[in-house]
Amino acid sequence: MKFLIISLILIVVIITAAMSTTSKSNSNAAENYAEELVRSEYTTKFDDVEAKFLKVYKNLKTGANEEFIRETYAEQLYFNDTLRTIYHVDDLIDYMTHTASMIKSTKVKILDTAYSGTDYYIRWEMIMEFKARSKDVYSKSIGMSQLRFNQEGKIVFHHDFWDSTEGLYQHLPYIGYLIRKVRNRL
Repeated sequence: MKFLIISLILIVVIITAAMSTTSKSNSNAAENYAEELVRSEYTTKFDDVEAKFLKVYKNLKTGANEEFIRETYAEQLYFNDTLRTIYHVDDLIDYMTHTASMIKSTKVKILDTAYSGTDYYIRWEMIMEFKARSKDVYSKSIGMSQLRFNQEGKIVFHHDFWDSTEGLYQHLPYIGYLIRKVRNRL
């Protein structure tokens, strides 16, 4: 059993590392997050935060296009969705359009929005449909995005907090089986 748990942890770590594109190879995620908080601008309060967020994410199939992403995100940015870390809008466009092409549909519903004086926090529910091993998958997850905007109203900092094992990895072949097996044993 210990071997199974260790193997699962190694597989998840390897996959997460392989999926990550970070230019700071020696830093871990927590250090990188803290550095980017210090580096990024603070947001001044404005009204259309939810509309800007939903423009891209409400329906990723249509929202993740170059025009909407460029309207929503600054050229230099920090973006982390727990799967990848991205620093330039061109890389974000590639990532988001590729992701959108691989899914059947997404629906995002905003549950709550808070402003802290420096950051916006959007709590959301995402329903995603995609195929895994020729099987239709319906995935529902809850998460939160921490956002900062520049003076032009474009996102310069976007960090998601959500359980990617619940929303994505548990549905993948082999890895999902191992995750469910370990969860059932805990």
